[in-house]
Amino acid sequence: MLTITVITNPFMKLTNSQIKSYLEDGFVLIPHLFTPEEIQHFISEISPLSKMDGPQLIKEKDNLTVRALMGCHFYSELYRELVCQPRLLGPVTQLLESDAYVYQFKINLKAAFGGEIWPWHQDFVYWNNLDGMPNPRAVNVTVFLDDCTEFNGPLWVIPGSHNAGIYESGAKGEASSDWSTNVSADLTFKLDQPTIERLVANRNIVSTKGVAGSVLIFHPNIVHASLPNISPFERKLMIITYNSILNIPNPKITRRPAFLVNPDTTAEVERNTQLLTR
Repeated sequence: MLTITVITNPFMKLTNSQIKSYLEDGFVLIPHLFTPEEIQHFISEISPLSKMDGPQLIKEKDNLTVRALMGCHFYSELYRELVCQPRLLGPVTQLLESDAYVYQFKINLKAAFGGEIWPWHQDFVYWNNLDGMPNPRAVNVTVFLDDCTEFNGPLWVIPGSHNAGIYESGAKGEASSDWSTNVSADLTFKLDQPTIERLVANRNIVSTKGVAGSVLIFHPNIVHASLPNISPFERKLMIITYNSILNIPNPKITRRPAFLVNPDTTAEVERNTQLLTR
């Protein structure tokens, strides 16, 4: 079985400067956190997962191109090991000031010539309205599986946009037990044009670019989006959302499937300890 190189290393810590960037801007980019060899291991798991039939396999509007794979850590032992990696848990527990568990694990596959748009939105509005997450005390940890450039639909963020909470225009969608629209190009809680114009006028837009193996950590309330990928280059992102064990959701409507919202709230640090003592 493939393993991750440094599972036994001490927990990594963010610098004061990195923490400041996250708190003020809503995101921080850490280059070269994973080696090229590790990235190839992660990529090798995608093909078998893409061939598994089921609702966790999300397709684009053409019903052929794979858009996203959800709940990946349920189907891959390598990904299950990854989520309790010290390189990820160290920064996560620092930022959340508590232990954390995996709330959601997905791989967004923006295919060459076919990857569609992700409209401007915030993540927490979904988790709050659909899953009953009390507070945005969670973090998104994004592993670049490909080089993310200006050409292949990198994630765009509006720095500082996380500080104002949920924006009214993005909260007008109607909560529903039909989860499918929340993983499509037609998002339920997307932000309107006047809101984006106002935010960008004050804060501009940052295109989060970096080489494969880099990790982007971003706040659940930061406003973000990505363009369609019309380039010949793929753009695969692995996004692991960690939630504080002090912030357990209480669903307001029918609980979404486990591949979208992990019902197991066991702290990942406990799983890490189990790995080290195997």
